[in-house]
Amino acid sequence: MKQLLAGVVLIFVVGVGAFLYRNAVERPYTPEATACTLDAKVCPDGSAVGRTGPSCSFAPCAFPNAEIPDKNVSFVVPQGYTPDAQAYGADASLIAAFKKPAPAGSHFLVVRSYPIAEGETGEEVILAHTRYQPQDMQPTSLDTFGSVLVNGKTFRSTIIERFEGQVHSAYYLARANDVLVFEITEQSVSNWMDANLVAENLPEHKALLSLLGTLQVGE
Repeated sequence: MKQLLAGVVLIFVVGVGAFLYRNAVERPYTPEATACTLDAKVCPDGSAVGRTGPSCSFAPCAFPNAEIPDKNVSFVVPQGYTPDAQAYGADASLIAAFKKPAPAGSHFLVVRSYPIAEGETGEEVILAHTRYQPQDMQPTSLDTFGSVLVNGKTFRSTIIERFEGQVHSAYYLARANDVLVFEITEQSVSNWMDANLVAENLPEHKALLSLLGTLQVGE
C-alpha cells in the first residue's frame, strides 16, 4: 500500500514538473514593458526625439547635433566638421572639438568651459583665459572685445590671432557658474595681413556664427 501511494505521489510530482517546464518553454516570462510618456525633446536642428528604455530617458539627438549633458549645452555642428578625438588631453577646459579639411591642414572648432570661482566675475574669467598670440598677451579689459547678440544671447568676441594665413577668433558666453568659449581657427586665409579684413565675413567664422544660432544652454 505504501509503495502504491509513493508511486502515485511520484507520478503526480513528475506530472506537475513536466507541466511547469512545458509552460515555461512555450510561454517564457517577459518583464512588463515600461510605458513611457509621449512627450518629445526638440533637438537644436529642429528634429525631435522621444523617451525610450527602462528609465524612459530621452534618446540622444543624432549628429550633426552635439550634446554635452554635464554642461547643459547642445548645438548643431556646422557642415563639413567632424569630431576631433585627438584634441582631447591634458586641457580640462575642452568640452567639444571638431575639425574640417582645409587646403593647408584643417580648420578647428572647439568649445571650452571655464568655471567661475566664488568671488570671481564672468568678466574676470574671460580676461584670465584670453591670450593674444603670438605675443601671449593678456587683455586688461573687455573694451577691445565686441558685443554680439545671437539668438537672444549676448557674446563677447575677439580675434585671438592673425598669423601666417591663420585667423583664430573666440566668442565668450558668461553663465552663472562658468564661461563658455567657442573658438574657430581658420586656415589658408590669403588676406590675413589686410588691415581691413573683417573676420566675420570669413567662411568658417560664418560657420561658427551659425552654430551659435542653434545653441541651447541652461544655467
